Amino acid sequence: MDSNLKNLKYRQLHKVILKLRPLEQYYDSTMHENKLETHNDVQKICEGFLKALKNDLSLEEITSLYSAAIMLLLLGDHEIQNRRLELLNDCLNYSDTLKPTMIDYITRELIDNFKYAASLAESNTEYDYMLYFLWAMPHIITASETGKMISLGLLRSFIAELANWTPIVMHIYRNILEVWTMIRAVNMETILGEWSVQKVYTLLKSFSLILSTAALNNKNSTLRQAGYRGFELPPAEIENEISEWFRTLRNKLEEKHKSDGKKSNLMLVRFIDYNILCFLSEAGNEIASEAGNEVSHKRISF
Repeated sequence: MDSNLKNLKYRQLHKVILKLRPLEQYYDSTMHENKLETHNDVQKICEGFLKALKNDLSLEEITSLYSAAIMLLLLGDHEIQNRRLELLNDCLNYSDTLKPTMIDYITRELIDNFKYAASLAESNTEYDYMLYFLWAMPHIITASETGKMISLGLLRSFIAELANWTPIVMHIYRNILEVWTMIRAVNMETILGEWSVQKVYTLLKSFSLILSTAALNNKNSTLRQAGYRGFELPPAEIENEISEWFRTLRNKLEEKHKSDGKKSNLMLVRFIDYNILCFLSEAGNEIASEAGNEVSHKRISF
């Protein structure tokens, strides 16, 4: 599913950058009249932002740079992707912004800017902005501890929105149990009957990334030292409950595939198997026994 995501268009990036007022002094003011149309135009913007990182930046400025850097990564021209990855990494390592109030502010601004970018597409859904983030999320997570905590806040927010959860007060990841409480509030028959394949995938991908980044990652000591918690699986009883819910969804998606023959439903089944169930003990053991060997802890995406 990731591979089928439309790239961010130059026009969308141009509109968003003009909206990011804190960055005005770091790019050529003639861009207000002109459009971003070529590799060179984008490269100039990228170089200007890299130079900006040599200054003392405010929280508003560095937050705006986060939005710009991620969106630059989403453009379709991959020839100069390395320079953009450098910009993203430099932004996310510019300073320690791990305070909860900072993470909350950054997450809100990112969501607002990406919703705006998605709204500029010719056609869009309410979760398109999430798909943009999900493509870039592995880069954000691995860039720094700040990137990891921002990512967890974003993923939690996606699940809350998809589940029509009570509006979030603070965009801070807390633990798997809280995220699971949001997911189980969604009627499974609604997911199967009314949600598009892309929307189901957005939910699954968001949860699997939280699972792998928070609960299954043993390199979260810096975040623990900063006062954050929730970097472990929930108690066995809850873990089995989560396994059972996703196993039921998986089996019903498989039945749906058998009746309609759509490959996308089968891909969702495989995604659940290899990105969620195999990491939850009881379900993982079941998958392993069905396969006749130990679970292969590989991840798949589509």
